[in-house]
Amino acid sequence: MLWRNVINRLIDSTLQISGCGSLTVLDVALAVVFLVLLFMLIRCGSSPPGPFGVPFIGVAWQIPSDKQWLKFHDWISHYGDIVAITVMGTPTLIVGSFKAANDLLDAKGTIYSDRPNAVMAGELVGWDRGLGYAHAPDNPRFRGFRRLFQHFIGPRACLDSHILGMQEEETHRLMMRFLRDPTNFYRHPRESTGALILRLAYGYEVARDAEEDPLVRVVEVAMQGFAKASEPGAFLVDSFPLLRYVPEWILPRGGFKAVARRMRRELDEMYDLPFRFVKTQMEAGKAIPSFTTSYLEEKITPTPADEELIKAAAASLYSGGADTTPSSMTAFILAMTLWPDVQTRAQAELDSVLGASRTRLPTFADRPKLPYVNAIVLEVLRWNPAVPLGLAHRLTQDDVYRGWFIQKGTVVWANIWSMLQDPTVFPEPQVFRPERYLREDGTLRELERYEDPSIIGFGFGRRICPGMFFAMNSVFIGIATMLYVFHISKSKDENGNDIIPAVEFRGFISHPVPFRCDITARSEEAAVLIRKMVGEN
Repeated sequence: MLWRNVINRLIDSTLQISGCGSLTVLDVALAVVFLVLLFMLIRCGSSPPGPFGVPFIGVAWQIPSDKQWLKFHDWISHYGDIVAITVMGTPTLIVGSFKAANDLLDAKGTIYSDRPNAVMAGELVGWDRGLGYAHAPDNPRFRGFRRLFQHFIGPRACLDSHILGMQEEETHRLMMRFLRDPTNFYRHPRESTGALILRLAYGYEVARDAEEDPLVRVVEVAMQGFAKASEPGAFLVDSFPLLRYVPEWILPRGGFKAVARRMRRELDEMYDLPFRFVKTQMEAGKAIPSFTTSYLEEKITPTPADEELIKAAAASLYSGGADTTPSSMTAFILAMTLWPDVQTRAQAELDSVLGASRTRLPTFADRPKLPYVNAIVLEVLRWNPAVPLGLAHRLTQDDVYRGWFIQKGTVVWANIWSMLQDPTVFPEPQVFRPERYLREDGTLRELERYEDPSIIGFGFGRRICPGMFFAMNSVFIGIATMLYVFHISKSKDENGNDIIPAVEFRGFISHPVPFRCDITARSEEAAVLIRKMVGEN
């Protein structure tokens, strides 16, 4: 190949220079140029394309502290659906199409399912105790987590009437929160989701009249730490692991060490407080059946190791949905504010199925008769994927893809946002258009995997979110119920003009930036029905 001939000539020239006697400044400069050219030529010849960076540092300085998926999308648009970069000496691959993600992360899941060592989020804060950062696929702990989740919230388990009933009941309480305080719509989905998962994971009932439940708040705070610690490039210690040995007192105000210590304390509270509640209730014979009680009882006399695994699994279940479902709900509210025609059509469908007299709220039994509402759910997942980058994968052995060499240890990011914004698959991707999932007769069409947000949005391979079916159910029943009883519209300014929200999402777990809208009951009958369903009439 041409690049090999060039390298050979460069090597010959360097050997000639070094054989001429003592080295000069020019000799050293030529040698440095040679090494840089050698690096660039080797990379161009054997690795996927991508932006060049400076030696060792790579392109780390080009990656922003937020919305990294947009920068990655720019590179994907320029270089193709496989982009190779170097970040602080670590080879990194950005995957920007469903085909490439399927070829690598799904079809070759045995070698693409590990996690890189996340020094900040995993080691220092402690998230490596749970499912998200657990190493795989040969790790018994990882397999233990997957078994527990598959049994409790897998596809079959999520059809259980008990779990479906819990989701419907908590959705009714969510509607009551909107009715009482419609301006605080950002907070209500967090409270509702936290209450639901506390009930499922620990059998803990959040008080209906509580302004802010302490356990819900504990999870919310811990998840804020998770999102920040997981952002690529947010903490220098992830790029320079040796920094973790620097004493805290040397760093200004304790630096990242103080931040990690605080985050770890918050995570420990999320692990310990609800688990301690379950143990106390079981000892008193008052425990409500839950994820935690079922597995503690299964072990009969659980060892400390058993308890630690169950505690970590329950916390993973709790933390996995505590912020992602609220992300979808607030994105839905934003979309309805901006696309009122979508809301009107969905409400007409709901009225035709349930009736306009407001005698009952939607249930999961209505789902097959609500194709347009289902299409809205899919479009919400596409328009704002809750975790646009997912969590990083790590390659455990050398691989070759499309003739490119990908070395062992490469960190792999699946840029889910790029896949769900691909205009060749989703024309005008910035437009919220549920009709893209319907046939001409208005029924849901069968989707190919590459165009199904309910698959792409939850990750790939052995790392796909085990709570995806539970999450999809929660988003569906939340959206269907809200559409049936509320009307969402633009707020007005002091001059009576519409306030048009910006379409902007931020955070590793992606939420719309704060915006204003009006949420009102569609009728007095709708308000009465909400109160009746939560026992306030």
